[in-house]
Amino acid sequence: MRFSAVLFDLGQTLLDYGDHRRWPEFRIQRMTELYPLATELWGDIPLSAEEFGRAIGAGIQTEEMRAAEHRGLAVHFHHRLREALRSAGIKADDGHLARVMEAFNEPIRAWPKPFPETEWALQELRSLGLGLAIITNSPWDTPSEPLYSDLGRWGLRRLFSAFVGSGEAPWRKPNPEFMWAAARQLGAPPEQCLVVGDNIVADIEGARAAGMRSAWVDRDGSAAPPEARRPDWTVTSLNQVVQIVRGSAGPGKAPG
Repeated sequence: MRFSAVLFDLGQTLLDYGDHRRWPEFRIQRMTELYPLATELWGDIPLSAEEFGRAIGAGIQTEEMRAAEHRGLAVHFHHRLREALRSAGIKADDGHLARVMEAFNEPIRAWPKPFPETEWALQELRSLGLGLAIITNSPWDTPSEPLYSDLGRWGLRRLFSAFVGSGEAPWRKPNPEFMWAAARQLGAPPEQCLVVGDNIVADIEGARAAGMRSAWVDRDGSAAPPEARRPDWTVTSLNQVVQIVRGSAGPGKAPG
C-alpha cells in the first residue's frame, strides 16, 4: 500500500491534553468563573454565579446538540453559547460573544504538550514526501485556530499543509466529508490516505466511511468496543505509524 498523505487527529493523538473526561466538569466550572465577566457585559443577571455556570455550561451541550454531533454535524460554539445565554434571558451581540468565547478557552491553552515521539514521527513522514493534515473535532465545536496555535507553540504547525476543524467546517468526524475535505486540500486520493487517531468511532469509522485506511492510537492498551469497526492497524506510538507508511508493518497490531 502506497500512501501519499496522513491525516492526524490532534488531541490525545499528537498532543496530550490530559484527562479528556474532565470536559463536562470544565465547561460548568469555567462558566462559573466567567460570571464576573458576564455581569460586566450584561449588568445584573437574575442568576447566581453557580446557577449561571450550570445553566450556560449545560446549555452549550444539550441533548439536541449531542444528537447532531452523532450525525456527524457541527454545531459551532458561537451558536451554542448564544442559545444558552438566550435561554437564560441574556441577549448577546457578536462582540460580547467573542469576548466570552476567548475567555472560555484561555485556560485550555496551558494544557497541551506533544507526546515524546510526536515531532520525530512528523519529521520522518515529511521526509518521506507525505502530505500531512490535521482533522480535529474541537470540544463543543469551538474555533479551531487556538488548537492549531497549540501546535505552533511547539514548532509543529509548519509541518502540516491542510487543516480541517469542526469549529469552522459544517461537519464532525466520523462524517466522511471531514476526511475528504482534508484530502482535497492535500490533493491526495482517499485510497492513498491514512487516518491516525485515538477515537475508534470518530477516526476509525470515519476513515472507513471515507474509503481510507486507518491506524488506531491505543496508547494504554485498552480494548475497543466489540461493536466498533476494526482499524487496519493498532499502534501504541506514532513511531509505528512511520513503520506502516514505510511498509514494514503488516495489517493488525503494528510492532513496537
